[in-house]
Amino acid sequence: MELLLENVRNTFFSKRAKTSRTVSKVAAYDYARVILIVASSFLLGRVSLFYAIFPCGIALITVLMSKGRANVYTLPIILGGLLTNYGTGYDLWGDAIAVLVCGIGFFLLNKIKISIVMRAFIAAGVMVLAKSIYYFLSPLVFVYDVFMMFVEAILILAFVYIFYIFYGLIDKEVKNKSSIAESVIATTVVITMLLGGIGIESIWVFSPLYLGALFLTLFIGYKIGVMEGGSAGVASGIVVMIVSSGSPAIIGIFACAGMVAGFFKGLNRVVTAVCFAAVCLAFGLIKGYPELYISIYDPLLAAGVFALLPQSLMNKTELVFARIRQDHIYYELLAKDRMKIMLGGYLETFEKLAVLYSDTKNRSNIISMQFRGMAKVIRTMMEELTVSTATIMQPKEKYQIKVGVSSYAKEDNVSGDSYVCADLKDGEFMIALSDGMGKGRNASRESALTITSLYNLMKAGFDVELALRTINSLLLFKSTEEIFSTVDLGVFNKVTGKLKLFKIGAAATFVKRGDKVEAIKVSALPMGIVDSIRISNIELQVRRGDEIIIVSDGITDADRTDAQMDWIKEAIENIRSRDPQTMADLIINKAVERYGLKEKDDMTVITAVVN
Repeated sequence: MELLLENVRNTFFSKRAKTSRTVSKVAAYDYARVILIVASSFLLGRVSLFYAIFPCGIALITVLMSKGRANVYTLPIILGGLLTNYGTGYDLWGDAIAVLVCGIGFFLLNKIKISIVMRAFIAAGVMVLAKSIYYFLSPLVFVYDVFMMFVEAILILAFVYIFYIFYGLIDKEVKNKSSIAESVIATTVVITMLLGGIGIESIWVFSPLYLGALFLTLFIGYKIGVMEGGSAGVASGIVVMIVSSGSPAIIGIFACAGMVAGFFKGLNRVVTAVCFAAVCLAFGLIKGYPELYISIYDPLLAAGVFALLPQSLMNKTELVFARIRQDHIYYELLAKDRMKIMLGGYLETFEKLAVLYSDTKNRSNIISMQFRGMAKVIRTMMEELTVSTATIMQPKEKYQIKVGVSSYAKEDNVSGDSYVCADLKDGEFMIALSDGMGKGRNASRESALTITSLYNLMKAGFDVELALRTINSLLLFKSTEEIFSTVDLGVFNKVTGKLKLFKIGAAATFVKRGDKVEAIKVSALPMGIVDSIRISNIELQVRRGDEIIIVSDGITDADRTDAQMDWIKEAIENIRSRDPQTMADLIINKAVERYGLKEKDDMTVITAVVN
């Protein structure tokens, strides 16, 4: 916490960069923490207990100074909050002197290692000494004042411990060593105290203190559990009682209601809210109207607000409660924040390098493509890290795809065609076919290079267009000789049922729906011929039962007199089998028949059936 002001100052005057959005999230946490410390210093400084004592300010300055000398800026804020009670008849000067002495004293003794327990006793002793001197100089002192002085000393010891736990929770760098119950009680006490520090007794028929304490108890019980809900109810009930001088019965009412909220943990919020309000009203009405233990309006409004809270807002509180629960979610999210900062630096570097190499000629343009691809992958990783763990849900795949492949090699059983059929992330399935230039092993190497590179780049997170452009630059860069390959790529989304077809110099693709066959063909140069290739795609909404047939040009060239490829359509229409492997074999056989005695080219058929 000692470096908090320095972090905020650096953030205010830091130079804006493309990673500013990532850095701003870290800065936002620093801003929020400063605002919380400032607001709590003022409100806790002014809150009075039993309408007579002000132990919170003394305990707070003791805790904050134990976390670093930089927090001395809170001393005048705490004193300012305390002095807002001037003119109300409260005897506050002894507490004001104790706050001042503790703040200055712990500032001067900062280099001396003093445990928090010893600091608590020192603060309580300073308060007793300051008030004793003040009472000694006063013309009139009551026994009640002396009694309350020792009560305040005990409360200072308790509040130092509570504040130490709470402000430890908001330090991201410090691992939470307190138990779940301690974290719940500390959080509940501090927040309820802050509500008491506002000093507004009622707004129309509602009490901000009761309303806030009830809502907090309901929220904690619902989010964490039965025992924690009961603990939060006891803690908030005690604070409400000592701040507003309410009935001790309030503690029992809040505790029971909190346990009821915990009983419905994670279930329907409306049911939880109704049961919570019912318990509060049932116990509150025991005394009889009009002498109610608790107003009927506050539980109803607290329950109503809880039931109507947007789910997105509920999810945003998950990090806070994960920190209190000390479960793996908090530490995973903390690790994600650190990872996003690191990835942000890599992203900026790769984007700058991509721009630096973007003006180079054909053979070096692949470097820019690689850097741009890495930047794209890192940006995707950062977006995925941003998603809250509580809201991560794997998309349900509504479609399945079954694939069959059949091929024919023209020379030495080595085909110049290469293919891949594999799953990608987010429910996407890739079907890719490449036909290398020429025949035999050279053509096989070229198509294998193309298809393997395409698969690896897309699996790494490159989008299709960037992956294809990178491969095109790779083929241009690889040799001074002419090396080119066709690419026939289909990307099927098993969640949405959409199929995107990318065709770079490839043969026609056929889609069979029922007994109707449609041919899809796009004119384009193969990969590796020109530096700037045109990449477009055709998107189809696939239905269950549809068949997608991707072929190499060895199939379509079996009968060059048939420009409309009617023989292929007819062959596919006449196939009654629903097995993709059988379909692929039958199409190959039909193409071999169509060649007759002519020299045959390499042939590959990939058939996919959507279910």
